[in-house]
Amino acid sequence: MSKTWLAAISTVALMTVSPALTHAKDISTKKLSLKDNAKPAKRQVAVQSTDAGVRLTEADDPGANGAAVHVYSATDDFCAILPSGANWKHTSSQWKYANKATKASAHVGDGKLVVEIKSGVTYTLADNGTQGTVNVQVQFGSGTRYCMRCSAAKKDTAKKFLAKGCAAAACDPEPSVCNPSSTTTTTTKGALTATPGRFNYNLMLGLPGSDAACNMHFPGTHSCTYAELQAAAMGGDLVGLKDTSNATVTSFWAIDSTAPALSQCVDDAAGGSNQNWEYATAHTASRGQKVTLNNATGALGSLETGVQCNISGNNWVGCCQ
Repeated sequence: MSKTWLAAISTVALMTVSPALTHAKDISTKKLSLKDNAKPAKRQVAVQSTDAGVRLTEADDPGANGAAVHVYSATDDFCAILPSGANWKHTSSQWKYANKATKASAHVGDGKLVVEIKSGVTYTLADNGTQGTVNVQVQFGSGTRYCMRCSAAKKDTAKKFLAKGCAAAACDPEPSVCNPSSTTTTTTKGALTATPGRFNYNLMLGLPGSDAACNMHFPGTHSCTYAELQAAAMGGDLVGLKDTSNATVTSFWAIDSTAPALSQCVDDAAGGSNQNWEYATAHTASRGQKVTLNNATGALGSLETGVQCNISGNNWVGCCQ
């Protein structure tokens, strides 16, 4: 099944959206490796390029603007945000990123690009068996968006995808938005108490109710989207997260305005509001999406779709700024 990040990834085709006004460049790939595991926390993504087309001057300023790594195929979609901040180091020859908490790293300089993501990876191999073609797009700040596309893999199984020496080629259209400016400033200030897919905070339904409750408990915040949760996870911001009752947060509703309404606990009952996260009855096709949280490590699990909005257990709503 497909998974979507931003719309973190559903089984329904999404509208293709690409960052506007960004210079794009197709580059060759020295190595692309995807590892899957029965334990989601052990999934990994690694990509390397030694293409002469990679230039340090095209990297903008990831220390201030972050970076984005978009990995996708016909069946899966994963967006990783490397947030701006002190984890970025700059010299005359390179930008380098290292985050000990998330085990993510990146390096860009003239003729060299390397990215490794070792936590929070929601891209899975087991659900489809083989990947065929895998695309990776990497953008530092608002700089050049580098495209790497690999089709002839040396290994393509439910546990590992490994491709080497992929020639420069145009990437397939991106199934979702993944760019640094969309989420690099996201921080999670806390979480509301767990709720069914019919949000009802302070006697106010749906997202208006959760937004108002977030702002009440954590001024200036709103209900975290799935994209924002992923960015927060990459920044190590979800470790030890508690809700307003001091309960440990272990899952979130995956709020995503670009996902189909029937996967967002929409009130589709006869005469209903037709608004997301206002689910009214068990006798309709409306379902939700959720994602688990390893509270100790701050890592998110895979996106779960087709979740019953009222009888599958309550999930939390994060409050983001």
